[in-house]
Amino acid sequence: MVQIFKIPWAAWYGDGDFNLEFPDSWDIKSFSMKDAKELSQKEIENAIDKPIGTPPLKKIAGGKRNAVIVVEDISRPSRLESILNIIINQLNAAGIKDEKIVLIYALGAHRPMNRQDSIKKVGLSIVDRVKIENHHPYENLVYIGDSNKRTPIYLNKTYHDAEVKIAIGSVLPHPLAGFGGGAKIILPGICGIQTLEANHKAGVRGIGIGLGFVTDLRKDIEDVCEKAGLDFTVNIVSTIKRGFAGVFAGHYIKAHRKAMELAKIIYDAELPPNLNLDIGFFNLYPEDTEFSQAFKGLNFFLSSKRFIKRGGAIILLTAASEGRGFHSLQGETGGKLYQNWGETIIFKGVLKNMKFGIFSPNINKADVFHYYPEKTIFRKDFNGMIKKLENIYGKSLKAGIFPCSIQLP
Repeated sequence: MVQIFKIPWAAWYGDGDFNLEFPDSWDIKSFSMKDAKELSQKEIENAIDKPIGTPPLKKIAGGKRNAVIVVEDISRPSRLESILNIIINQLNAAGIKDEKIVLIYALGAHRPMNRQDSIKKVGLSIVDRVKIENHHPYENLVYIGDSNKRTPIYLNKTYHDAEVKIAIGSVLPHPLAGFGGGAKIILPGICGIQTLEANHKAGVRGIGIGLGFVTDLRKDIEDVCEKAGLDFTVNIVSTIKRGFAGVFAGHYIKAHRKAMELAKIIYDAELPPNLNLDIGFFNLYPEDTEFSQAFKGLNFFLSSKRFIKRGGAIILLTAASEGRGFHSLQGETGGKLYQNWGETIIFKGVLKNMKFGIFSPNINKADVFHYYPEKTIFRKDFNGMIKKLENIYGKSLKAGIFPCSIQLP
């Protein structure tokens, strides 16, 4: 007999459930975030009509000739068609026609989006309605000065030249900026590679970073945003199944902070005291599109009081539907900040006395060892992972499942 636990799986590529099967001899529990019900369309419209810290969008856009809308890419979970139709309709009402609106994907150093990606992310109604551009971190840039922390600011020129500047992004836990959303869609989203390198370099060294609060790196991002200009933001707090639990429109700091307050409540996953697990299984959904995002599976563990035994195991689970993925700054051989995570203090220090493994059906050993140390336990089938862990720890194990990457301790 086996125990079966369902976890959400393959965001953008099925959004189904994946069955994890465990022997009856295991003591296993699932620890999920609190979650919330999805907002209605009317509640979303009301949130955009009553912004925090700015005038209504129609007033901001009044008398202006053109607009840009910056949106996150497919590595983030939110489906944006409903919000974009509200935003574009309001721009139309203010006198800005569809042909004077450009949607820019805030790729940072991620891969470009194609038509099928766009239909998934923003919907066919938007794809057939306005001009869409991929941000290019090496081209179409303008230098506008340095931040207070001397970050050189190379900004997307299409964005820079627009009269109305709008951004839409998800407020997800982020190990460098505390949370995504708000100004983060500007940096790194639509900045040049020099700006990205300066922004990421301190974070890679562990300076000014943290999860779930306003970090020094976030403050520098917001300083860059102030210099770049951003008239109106929409900040989304997600449900575990990628719906809208909260929408906070308006000022890129004030609205974002309100979104953070809700995110901390909804993403919270309470753990019982003295949990002392042998193994923790951490699922990357809804950030499981590409393997290059898998490091976020460590967020919960690294931000918690120790709940896995010394010598225990951390196993990441990811659909990695697009395979290894792409990140021109940190993920590719020869990238300015590329390094194997095994060379960092996290693996040489925090995880030094623990086993580490990855389960994914859509990558190979070369993909794993490109990012992680060669002692990483890797299996393409979950039953094989269970057998390997039993060979190490025995048949009677205490384990926990953490089904969502956006959970907070």
